Amino acid sequence: MNLNPSKIVYVALSIMSGIGCIGSHVPKDIHLYDGATVVRSTDYKILGKGTGQDSAFYLLGMFPVTKAPNVELAMSQILEKYPTGKTLINIKIQREDKAYFPLGLVTVVNVTADVVGQQEEPTPTNTKANK
Repeated sequence: MNLNPSKIVYVALSIMSGIGCIGSHVPKDIHLYDGATVVRSTDYKILGKGTGQDSAFYLLGMFPVTKAPNVELAMSQILEKYPTGKTLINIKIQREDKAYFPLGLVTVVNVTADVVGQQEEPTPTNTKANK
């Protein structure tokens, strides 16, 4: 068997690059937006910061097993955490790929945003009983 040193190096580098892909995270796109909708009023309050995500799995990196990641679903997850929230501002959308060699690829969409809503009016409590 003829083992050429250049072939050994090539095989070793191929194996190392394949092992390096196992569970690796590759950030792709980052998008920043001012708001999900136009906020025409200044009478709002930032209720808090939230995160949401959606993912998809591609067999061998090419064949979709689940539906594509949905940004709107990730945004709705944020709003679900704040029942009085009306819209999102300061939105950051990041897509990253997580390779699981040799099985496939998981594409994840992460959304981070501030949730805004109307300022809550304190309800007066009537401690005196009406006679």
